[in-house]
Amino acid sequence: MSQKLLFGVDGSERAYQALYNLGSVLEPTDIHFHLFYAAPESALFYPGELSTLSGEPGQWQKAQEGQARAIIERAVGLLLDLGFKRSRIEQELRLKSVNAAQDILAASERQAPSAIVLARKGRSAVKRFFLGSTTAMVCQYAEKLPVWVVGNQSLEPPHLLVALEESQYAGRILAHVGEHFGKLPGTRVTLFHVMAAKPPGYWDDGHILDEKERSERQRVVVKWRAAYEEETGGFFLKAKSQLTDAGVPERNISIKSQTLIEGIARDILAEVGRGDYNILAFGRRGSSAIKEFTLGSRAAKMLHNPFDCTIILVS
Repeated sequence: MSQKLLFGVDGSERAYQALYNLGSVLEPTDIHFHLFYAAPESALFYPGELSTLSGEPGQWQKAQEGQARAIIERAVGLLLDLGFKRSRIEQELRLKSVNAAQDILAASERQAPSAIVLARKGRSAVKRFFLGSTTAMVCQYAEKLPVWVVGNQSLEPPHLLVALEESQYAGRILAHVGEHFGKLPGTRVTLFHVMAAKPPGYWDDGHILDEKERSERQRVVVKWRAAYEEETGGFFLKAKSQLTDAGVPERNISIKSQTLIEGIARDILAEVGRGDYNILAFGRRGSSAIKEFTLGSRAAKMLHNPFDCTIILVS
């Protein structure tokens, strides 16, 4: 069964660039695009244009629809120029939109895509994810669907940093990555895990350890770390097998892990900065999407990152 991506078009150059980047890498696959544009009423006109149309019944609406169709047709033309067949492209307009995020989420309920795709907005994290923005709201409330936030960085060839921990999300992240990128030539995947510096039960004793206690504590930590590394080793082998089954060559899969330094989100982003990754994939934590996007949450920190790579958030 073909995968379908619901791509939110907004008429911006960054959105067209994001669509070009994504289309360029996915054209060899059988993935389909559902292009969706939620056109806010009067957003397509300057004040002077509105005054010239206001006296003619129906002309304003017709002009708005015409400009909205031009915006989405430009996106269609971009995919056709990349080699997509028209049968792989669907389009949908929502005129007089009051809330683009809600309209995108409603469209995803109707279309059942494999993911919702949006473009990053500018270089500023503040502008890109200000409270109430379309991107932030879609990420916050799309609890059942992965959300891709595509940057301007080229995706050819895909090099994914997949942040993993032993949770219910690990299998879903790997399955999603494999389904969409596994059979693409040149795809590379780095599996990355941040482990605790020492057993959580030994973070704080409330007193200064004497020499004997320190020696005993060190033995406990060494024993714990050996068991932890053995456990994660099996976890990584299983993850690697899942990716090779999806079509990623074993030679293109690498594994990295490190001890916690500044915090899980910051350590993952530091790895993004060190590597040549163009995609960062990670999963939600917890059962509530609202909790996930409170100020300072791990997901919010990852989405606010200063890099222009593509983000894949898997639910």
